[in-house]
Amino acid sequence: MTEKTIIGACPHDCPDTCSMLVTVKDGRATAVRGNPDHPFTRGALCVKVNNYQDRTNSPDRVLYPMRRSGPKGAGTFERISWDDALGEIKQRWDAIIDEHGPEAILPYSYLGTEGILNVRSLIVAPSLLKNGSPTLSPFRIPSVPR
Repeated sequence: MTEKTIIGACPHDCPDTCSMLVTVKDGRATAVRGNPDHPFTRGALCVKVNNYQDRTNSPDRVLYPMRRSGPKGAGTFERISWDDALGEIKQRWDAIIDEHGPEAILPYSYLGTEGILNVRSLIVAPSLLKNGSPTLSPFRIPSVPR
């Protein structure tokens, strides 16, 4: 049984960008703890991630796109392909943009680990800019009429 510790970053989108020490046995995360060398958190992790390995390894974790196949609230879903899922999202976003304009969809970016990735969301979703919104920018939150 091979065991090692990997230094990683919390996947949650908050300003702390906590450093995590992840114990991995045979390719599977078995424990997560805060990194005492992190200058801000100094080894602390919030309650949302101090048992992160349990959620990651949960048999209930959703690993594939799912489409609701029954009435809302019934909890019935069917697996669909990534192409179908992304195609449906694009169709819905295009309809929203056509009816309400590109600012109706907010590409939200914050300061945490996901902020760096989310600021690039406009590259993945270029349809957000198709109507040439003057206030939509990948570097700031769109303005809201007052």
